[in-house]
Amino acid sequence: MTANPAVRLVLIFAGITMIVFAASCQEDASSDPGEVAQGSQPELPEPAYGGSTVKAPHENFDLTHWKLTLPSGDEISSRQLQQGYQLANVFYTDPYNGGLVMRSPNIAGHTRGSKYPRCEFREMRKPDGSASDSANNWTTSTGGRLKVALQVDAVSATGDSGKRGRVVIGQIHGPDTEVVRLYFDKEPHERTGRLYVGTDRVRSGDSTLSADIVSNKDGNGIGLGEPFGYEIDLHGLQLKVTIRRPRGEVAVFNQTIDPLYEGLDLYFKAGVYNQNNTGDSTDYAQATLFAIQASH
Repeated sequence: MTANPAVRLVLIFAGITMIVFAASCQEDASSDPGEVAQGSQPELPEPAYGGSTVKAPHENFDLTHWKLTLPSGDEISSRQLQQGYQLANVFYTDPYNGGLVMRSPNIAGHTRGSKYPRCEFREMRKPDGSASDSANNWTTSTGGRLKVALQVDAVSATGDSGKRGRVVIGQIHGPDTEVVRLYFDKEPHERTGRLYVGTDRVRSGDSTLSADIVSNKDGNGIGLGEPFGYEIDLHGLQLKVTIRRPRGEVAVFNQTIDPLYEGLDLYFKAGVYNQNNTGDSTDYAQATLFAIQASH
């Protein structure tokens, strides 16, 4: 559910005129590299801020079907979120705009199977069950759509040059690989960031990075603190990632995913998955969410 009716405007994708061009890939791991479409639609008002500045996150957002992974690697259940869970400087309601702040330092813990820290939601369709229970997940035949309105407040600025400035803000995850990861990427010397996706092959685990969906060349890109919306949609083998900005710009990435994902358990993730585990201990990535909704 959205935190404010005006925020829903960020998540409406209709009436779009497109120019389509093939996306180049940095690795040749997918038979379909996907394509990026740029377009526009009538300008809409700037997205509003979140909900109440004095309420806990669960009072501004419907978190019933989510659990939370903290930078320490600890997990907070849906039940705990519904009881008003907050953690200072990590997961809390912004006292100025009512958004949901999620922060992950570079130097922190991590979950099994990962080497990077996160402050990230994991979809739980049956929140009282185990994450390994198939009832908590979905398949390509069921399909799913994740809509998020947010702003990226900070990205890492220290550490390994191949890792700094990069954060994953949304995913479709499978048992061992990821159908898609949506990256926000901004180097310290850059004024704005860019958006692109990574997709994995099931059998080999090989990863492909798309061309920029939103480029930061020629003064474009998305700045820190600039609100935008994204939608990740998968039905059958057809993946569609849509980026929507308040001034009316729309960019869409389309791809046919690896057919070996058919029948596998899938689930959405959203928030801050910091892709930098190097650098200063005080360095971090942070985003503020204004709306989050998963549907099937």
